[in-house]
Amino acid sequence: MADANVRLRTLENGVRVYTEPMREATSVALGVWIRAGSRDEPEERAGITHLMEHMLFKGTPRLDALGLAQAFESIGAQENAATSQEYTFVYARFLPQHLERALEIMTDMVVNPTLADLEREREVIVEEIKMYEDRPDQMVGEYLSGLIFNRDPLGRPVIGTAETVRSVDHNTLRDFHRGAYTAPNVFVAAAGRLNPERLERLVEERLSGLPEGRPFERAARPQPPESRASFTFKETEQYHVALGASGISASDEDRFAMAALNNILGGGMSSRLFQEVREKRGLAYAVYSYHQSYSDAGELEIYAGSTAGNVQEAVRVISEQIASLREEPVSEEELSRTKEQLKSSTLLALESTGARMSRIGRSVITGAELLTPEEIAGRIDAVTAEDVLRLARRHLAPERMYLAAIGPKELDLQRYISAN
Repeated sequence: MADANVRLRTLENGVRVYTEPMREATSVALGVWIRAGSRDEPEERAGITHLMEHMLFKGTPRLDALGLAQAFESIGAQENAATSQEYTFVYARFLPQHLERALEIMTDMVVNPTLADLEREREVIVEEIKMYEDRPDQMVGEYLSGLIFNRDPLGRPVIGTAETVRSVDHNTLRDFHRGAYTAPNVFVAAAGRLNPERLERLVEERLSGLPEGRPFERAARPQPPESRASFTFKETEQYHVALGASGISASDEDRFAMAALNNILGGGMSSRLFQEVREKRGLAYAVYSYHQSYSDAGELEIYAGSTAGNVQEAVRVISEQIASLREEPVSEEELSRTKEQLKSSTLLALESTGARMSRIGRSVITGAELLTPEEIAGRIDAVTAEDVLRLARRHLAPERMYLAAIGPKELDLQRYISAN
């Protein structure tokens, strides 16, 4: 935790409170974070963390589901929640005068869920699963993660499966809540127009009774196999292809160089993939890349959607662009443009109280150093063409690449990766 503007106080039971005052802000963003995500689930309970997040909104002994919605609306708050591979969090954004009431509502949800209407909510999530299964552009990314992470829970869908979600009964969910929602796994992060001391006092009043418990201990990740590919048959109009490789963790010193590599490859409209695959050849409408970091791992993914007549050529062009990044340093002009894009997108986002609160939470979860905006800009400026070349050679080597595809007829696409 390097940013001196962010203050930390740890309560006696281990709950931590992180605050970042923003004098010019007109709002407060508040998050109650739980260090429990889909990677902490046994395979037979996949999706239980996401199910628990849904159930937080189903009521407490004081407020039922409608009462919670009305309570947030009565203070004009914008509330939501999210589950990822490594965390769950409930968050809200509101005007400063409503801080105490917002915290009261949110901590009541997290500490005292009644788990009402579980059977109905399970079916809601099953419908959500089916919705995603009808989106091959999203599902192909899930299949790629399964290849990259092999048997590790990081390679499973956060939402689980219909079978595992339906297997969770009231007692199982209650036991999960007791084990996961404990003081070592819970912290509060807030940013905006606030008084840190006041928020710390309020959190102590609301969460001092949280059970001490034990933090989750994550098992070592299995080593992934060598280059692999998978194909899933589905009657689609397009082929949906995802190529990728293992990336780097959120705390890795190369994370800014990886951001530059990703941006050059497929991060925007001037990226190599967008220009070569879409603009110059018209082989795809959607083509992009992104890098996802976790506390101890990462993945770099490239996606393209293309028709049967174009898909093989699209994958060939993508593989050529990957090879070019391994073979020659990027130009100073391209690197300079990328750096300005990264600085602008990162620093402009930090004008938002929600973004500031979220960066604190993700930093705590992943162990990444929390940098000031000035430090972030400096790290981006320090990236060199040699850094990008080194990462491309390390992470985009043919033997480290994976490919997943969905479409109406199986095609031999991996040969384009193995040959480059």
